[in-house]
Amino acid sequence: MTGDKHHFEETLPRFSLNRRIGVLVLLASMVVVGLVSALGIPLELIPSGFSPPFLAVNVPWRDAPAQEVLEKVVMPLEDELSTVRGLESLFSFSTTGFGRCFMNFKSGTDMDVAYREVRDRIERARALLPEDADRIYIRKEDGAAIPVFVVGLAIDPGLSDPYTLVQKQIVVRLQRLDGVASVEVNGLLEKEIFIELDRERTEASGLNIYQLAMELGNDNFTMASGEVRHGDRKLLLRSVARYPDLE
Repeated sequence: MTGDKHHFEETLPRFSLNRRIGVLVLLASMVVVGLVSALGIPLELIPSGFSPPFLAVNVPWRDAPAQEVLEKVVMPLEDELSTVRGLESLFSFSTTGFGRCFMNFKSGTDMDVAYREVRDRIERARALLPEDADRIYIRKEDGAAIPVFVVGLAIDPGLSDPYTLVQKQIVVRLQRLDGVASVEVNGLLEKEIFIELDRERTEASGLNIYQLAMELGNDNFTMASGEVRHGDRKLLLRSVARYPDLE
């Protein structure tokens, strides 16, 4: 073993000296390949070329109740999106002022083709959607879409409504900056009012707790109410019946 190692140590320098031009060409080739790789290959967090089989369709409808969003936005979209080729599963949800559909496609599906088909189905469904829900966003999962800047905030426990403060004073200003595509906030809860009832007293008064909760929920709402045309102007109407404060 020691002799083989000693022989290799002698052969390598002898080969380099006897084949100086070949070694020089080999070294120059390695330098050229390294320069091409350093200058030609882009620096990416996640290499491009791979498209996850997911698409999301987001539809904001300002101040519309969740039930209205479900019936007038999400369900018409589901009917059209369910016909896209290669679709494996479709999941959707609705909340106040917002509806979203998640689409999962089968393995091997061309996501560029799927994206074009989803866009076509959305155009078909647009005629069935409310006029003021005209902004529809298709989100394609992409490594380049990973947030490039993350900010952490320490909230003072003494603040009565940190959600509104962050939304109005930080999020809105960041969204106005040039080059900012979107700003997402996680970890904050919107302020809500909880009403606790004394079960024995409500029953003694002949009140139905379930019916009372339904009536309170139905009386606290905002709803898109169509439009009114005045001359060459179109005015959008909105019914607002939210409780502004606890009193």
